[in-house]
Amino acid sequence: MQSVFLLFLCIMKKILVVYYTQTGQLKSAIDATLKPFENNNDYQITYQEIKTKTPYPYPWSYMEFFDIFPETVQGVPCELEPFSFNPNEHYDLVVIGYQPWFLSICVPINSFLQTKEAEQVLKNKNVATLIACRNMWLGGQEKMKAHLKRLQANLVGNITFVDKSANLVSLVTVLAFVLKGVKEKFLGIFPKYGVSNKDLHDAPKFGEVIKQHLATNDFTNQQIELHKLGAINIRGNLLLMEGRGRALFPHYAKFITKKGPQGSKERKSRVRTFGIVLPTGILLLSPIITILSRLAPLLMKSKFKKEVDYYSQNSLR
Repeated sequence: MQSVFLLFLCIMKKILVVYYTQTGQLKSAIDATLKPFENNNDYQITYQEIKTKTPYPYPWSYMEFFDIFPETVQGVPCELEPFSFNPNEHYDLVVIGYQPWFLSICVPINSFLQTKEAEQVLKNKNVATLIACRNMWLGGQEKMKAHLKRLQANLVGNITFVDKSANLVSLVTVLAFVLKGVKEKFLGIFPKYGVSNKDLHDAPKFGEVIKQHLATNDFTNQQIELHKLGAINIRGNLLLMEGRGRALFPHYAKFITKKGPQGSKERKSRVRTFGIVLPTGILLLSPIITILSRLAPLLMKSKFKKEVDYYSQNSLR
């Protein structure tokens, strides 16, 4: 009997899911994706919700929301609550679920990636990332790739869940969601914010792909298969807009932090200014960048395709 139990332990695959969520939307995406693993004794899933010692507010106030911008972009960690998982345990797959904040990794997950426990549990491990956000995730995933490379982890898959509304529409609905807690139709006009019920309903297909590759421990073509099923959707206008934001954001972040650390009165005026400049800039630039994104595949076909292909895979250039 003991030998049978030991054999079972050897065959059973272990998955660690590390995630941070404020509203529960990301957890819903994780649960939907991993549904094929439910009630299956061949897999053991350990969930680790990342919690900050000082919880971030939800809904956010206007100043709190934009005041976190510099530290997010600069990758400044915050203090976290102790973890419940064992960092020395072997996991066949680690799933990291996160949201991008200001084209970067959200502070709680970024903080986790800088811990000793992350260094222990991720070294030489296969990692899949799962993102739930408004629509811009490329910059955050680039920083995730850099962290995982530093930690000697192997990124084998990325799945994205985004709000598929037009960029300007989702700008309004995300601000209503973040600052007012309104997810349903804002003002009775705008559509419901966030990941659609249809996308959540279809999410188990990604889990099936992960399950098949985990069974053989061969993740060679996993991202290609996930991509074919729609796990990655790169919109040209957002690719161009993110490029501009990622070039400018570090300068804005430095400009604000010169006046003081997060929460300081000295930098409030600069934070307030940024909170006006950012949505206004998106509002003004979106139509122009949309036109450019439609011309780019025609005028720079090879370069544009190269960029799309790059962000559709998991290596870091």
